[in-house]
Amino acid sequence: MDEKDTVILRELQKNGRITAGDIAVMLEVDENEVENRIAALHAAGILRRCTAVIDYSAAGVEEVAVILSLKITPERGLGYDGIAAQIARFPQVESILLLTGTYDLQVIIRGQSMSEVSRFVAEQIASIEGVRETMTQIVMRTYKEQGVEMMRPGSRDRQLITF
Repeated sequence: MDEKDTVILRELQKNGRITAGDIAVMLEVDENEVENRIAALHAAGILRRCTAVIDYSAAGVEEVAVILSLKITPERGLGYDGIAAQIARFPQVESILLLTGTYDLQVIIRGQSMSEVSRFVAEQIASIEGVRETMTQIVMRTYKEQGVEMMRPGSRDRQLITF
């Protein structure tokens, strides 16, 4: 990893569709060098994936996001990693963070309805051995996602939340 790799990563993070040619112009290097560096960053596991940031609300797609905070009893020899790995295997789980403070893990979960997410938390997450306590918070509105502002000018829509 050098300064050029850092620039490449930052540019890809800002815009996953930026071309190697555009980055090459910024860095004043050959396009092939940028392509090779991107391939090396993928191979090293540094660059995991380039994804789209989607405003599901603007698309008219129903989606519920929750922030799930967990108190965990660490496993001998694994600490929090074993439970985090169990939780990570579920496709509803968007991210898992190890925290300091009152709760140990923070899990971002997305689903199509509140009842679907509630069922998932109760049946799949809360039942994992070592999960001592859960606190679920409903995301009412997303203002910024992965560095992208999600606010639409003039939009003050309120979401209807049903259980």
